[in-house]
Amino acid sequence: MTTDTLTPARPRWGLRGVSWLSGRQERTAFAIAAGVLLAVCGWMLYLGGSISDYVDANHLQHCNIVYFPPECQTVDALAEGLDSNWQVMVQATSWILLALPPALGLFLGAPLLAREFESGTYRLAWTQSVSRRRWLAARLGVPLAVTLVGSTVLAVVSTWWVHVVEGRFAVPGYYHWFTWMSRTTSGPAVVGFCVVGVALGAAVGLVVRRVVASMAVTAVLTLGLRLLVDQLRFVLLPAKRAVVAVHVALEPTGAHATLYNGHLNTGVPLESYNLGNGFLTTGGLRIPLVSDWIDMLADGTPICRDESGQCLAHHTEIVQAYSDYQPPSAEWPMLWTEAGICLAVAAALVAFCFLWIRRLR
Repeated sequence: MTTDTLTPARPRWGLRGVSWLSGRQERTAFAIAAGVLLAVCGWMLYLGGSISDYVDANHLQHCNIVYFPPECQTVDALAEGLDSNWQVMVQATSWILLALPPALGLFLGAPLLAREFESGTYRLAWTQSVSRRRWLAARLGVPLAVTLVGSTVLAVVSTWWVHVVEGRFAVPGYYHWFTWMSRTTSGPAVVGFCVVGVALGAAVGLVVRRVVASMAVTAVLTLGLRLLVDQLRFVLLPAKRAVVAVHVALEPTGAHATLYNGHLNTGVPLESYNLGNGFLTTGGLRIPLVSDWIDMLADGTPICRDESGQCLAHHTEIVQAYSDYQPPSAEWPMLWTEAGICLAVAAALVAFCFLWIRRLR
């Protein structure tokens, strides 16, 4: 008579014990996320390749639809053909890329711990000689590691795709490196937003302990965090200032002067992000303007408008016009700044989870 012995299954990907269990519990979510990642990356490679082939075949490499150089005037119809052929698909793809990090927070992060507490299964784990912190480390570590790897792949492909389409489509918000499409779907910022989305959802789930409620709270907090990070990126990276000497006149009355809308040229590089314009007086007083497109005399002299009382009061002392801006070279420092902020917040949220779990009964 022979006795069969049960051989324990080999751990996959080096995971053992509670870490293996954590990966198994989230295998459906991981499989769906992997499928979405492959589909989105495959679509971007196909769409970007088609647009790139069109650009190369028609010699449109240097034809930016906003800053249209003279050598592109002869092929303007071909450049406009990009809009008719691919504009809708580019716009839809951009919205999908924008939605992916919050979706990870909602559908992976928020249920991660909330489901355990809502169903009560956490008690079983805590009675199996597994400490709370070890259990939490496994429940957070595996999804965050998977998110880090997957979002890195997404960031590489989306950065290439944004580089292909940037500056080629006449859609508001899609023009340059500083618009929402580029700054939220390029480089390390993609990784940062994905990781912080999962960490935020998990922290909310640990506190709220109800899946649906956690998803709702996570959605609100994710939106708020996104807007906050978007503002901080400009605060943490110092702006540059360009100035030019000007002589400012009062707004003329009657029909003796010819007025036209002119551009206040302060020598800011093309494709820079404008943060503000205005005048400077001899005493260093800063007089902001709503726009750098202002009324001028026929000789190019800027005019103090009636609605600008400060400008009228100091028009004889104004000696310079200024523009505060971020140059195109600030793109990657800003993306790294966004990623750094997000990863720091994610680390703080994980630390909060380890402190909070000690209070639970």
